[in-house]
Amino acid sequence: MKNTIEDSGQHKLQRSLFRSIFDESSEKMLVIDRAGLVSLANKSTLELLECEVSAIVGRDISGLMLEKDRPEFSALLATAAKAGVVRNYKFYLLNSKGSIVRFFLTVAALYGDKGEPEGYCVYLALASTEEWAALKDPHFFQTVAKKLGRLTSMGQLTSVFAHDIKNPLHVILSTSELLLSAGKLDEEVKPSIVMIERNAQRASRIVKTLLDFSMSGICQLRPHSVNEIAQDCLGLLESSLKTSKVSVASELNETPKVFLDPHYLQSVVYNLLTNALESVGQTEGRVELKTLWEPDKKEVRLTISDTGRGMDRNMLDHLFQPFFTTKETGTGLGLYLARQIMNEHSGEISVRSAPGKGTRVELVFRKIV
Repeated sequence: MKNTIEDSGQHKLQRSLFRSIFDESSEKMLVIDRAGLVSLANKSTLELLECEVSAIVGRDISGLMLEKDRPEFSALLATAAKAGVVRNYKFYLLNSKGSIVRFFLTVAALYGDKGEPEGYCVYLALASTEEWAALKDPHFFQTVAKKLGRLTSMGQLTSVFAHDIKNPLHVILSTSELLLSAGKLDEEVKPSIVMIERNAQRASRIVKTLLDFSMSGICQLRPHSVNEIAQDCLGLLESSLKTSKVSVASELNETPKVFLDPHYLQSVVYNLLTNALESVGQTEGRVELKTLWEPDKKEVRLTISDTGRGMDRNMLDHLFQPFFTTKETGTGLGLYLARQIMNEHSGEISVRSAPGKGTRVELVFRKIV
């Protein structure tokens, strides 16, 4: 009887020790059973996924991933069952807010007495943008060293000047807000003050975008409408188009929501529209913005076409290189950053153009809600 009590006490102590080590570990860990139900999740994991224990323990782990990725995860478990462990497998998971987070997963099989897997321990490691890109681009490490010096210089410059730029922006914003709140503005003047405030806010966001340049994981993906992004960008250009000879047409078809970062995608679309308008110039040209849902391919597309001067093959070949620009005042970062942002959306950006025949830019989104 005494031995039984001692054994029981020892098992409790072992369980307590395991719980303590598991819960307090900085390593992000999930334990799931053979059926895929989450048995354990330590504090680091709960903080990372921004959820409570009750929201994950006892529930199917498939709830943490997109439906289309679930078969891939099942195949990953099957591989781990045979091999014992699979390391650094790139995969997407969803946090409690429904935002996509990139991970490298390590899955270790937990075997029972009969040598069969009773469950799995899943280790989660956040994946940076650079690491993710390296898996897609075999030349990534060959080119990054050449770019690093220039990118570092850009980062240092933006850090030095960002604070000085933000100060006058803050004054402009504060003054415009004060004028609008006074309620004594002439009705003809008020729209101009609203435009000043809106564009000062945009300038502030641009400063932040430059500060985020070359940083990892800048996009926070969540369900959003591509059509709303398009409408917002057209609204921002409305006042400048009043004095322009360029006609802007839009065809926003019904599309499902996709996982995207509204702030960064708006920046991309706005810049692409601005580029199109500049390409047409002062002539009586046309810019068209269109959205389309292709259910067979499960893709949402956003295209911006113009009747401007177009580009030759040499320009197209260098278009996405950082610091390449044909504009006297351009930074050469716009399209480079656009591609980085689309990569973070697991989408793509492509450009078709010919001299004198205009340009067509297409954004493709595949992370459908």
